[in-house]
Amino acid sequence: MRKTIKSPTPQLSILKEINIDLDMTGRHYALLASCEGQLPEDVVLSILKDLVEEDANKLTLSELRYLFMLVKINSLENKYVISVECTHDKKGGGVCGHKNKYEVFLSDADLNPTPADYEVPTILFKTTDNEKEYKVLPPPMSMESQLYNYFLTVKNATPQDIADSKELSFEFTFMRSLMHLVDNEGNRFVTENTGFDSLMSYLDCNKYQTITHLCEKVLEVNSFGVQNKVYELECEECGGSLVFQLPLLAGLLD
Repeated sequence: MRKTIKSPTPQLSILKEINIDLDMTGRHYALLASCEGQLPEDVVLSILKDLVEEDANKLTLSELRYLFMLVKINSLENKYVISVECTHDKKGGGVCGHKNKYEVFLSDADLNPTPADYEVPTILFKTTDNEKEYKVLPPPMSMESQLYNYFLTVKNATPQDIADSKELSFEFTFMRSLMHLVDNEGNRFVTENTGFDSLMSYLDCNKYQTITHLCEKVLEVNSFGVQNKVYELECEECGGSLVFQLPLLAGLLD
């Protein structure tokens, strides 16, 4: 089923409108079956490159999630069952371990479109030579993948390492924040030819307030679009509270 989808975040989008085939094929099932060890976003990007008429590398992360949610609903139906294992301690000792079954709806994803009158935030950012005004816009998926691959290969860090290490987490967050800077002529501060090793030096060029302001604006623009749905559940066996985030590839090979 081919459809034309308008971006829910047009002010922050490169493509604005996407022509997509919502039907996955057996070839995509084979790709999913052999994706162990790959980043879920890279796997989804590979699928969308087949399904989207435009260059899928130009999608933002929130657009990738939104389009793939529509593909999953079309290919799997909206409702399916997830299994969440309880990790709470039992009163008598040991772990509960009960496998809870819950029905979820893919369309429950938190969609937060940009308001019609939304204005892209700007920031003054300094290089070694001068200070310049930049718009704060989400980077395309090609650059998101490039940053992750830099950490996986050069830093030899897994996604879990990035999440667990305060140093790696800050480096990743700061580098990704710089990837959001676009000058008024449309030139990106970080391009696909930029050496990521050089980016941390811009901490010394800017004041504390500038860095915090940049991080705030990055959080703002990334709050729009589709976010990973977080479910707050209760264990059927022990009553313990369970917080569960639906993985990007959930349900595709169940």
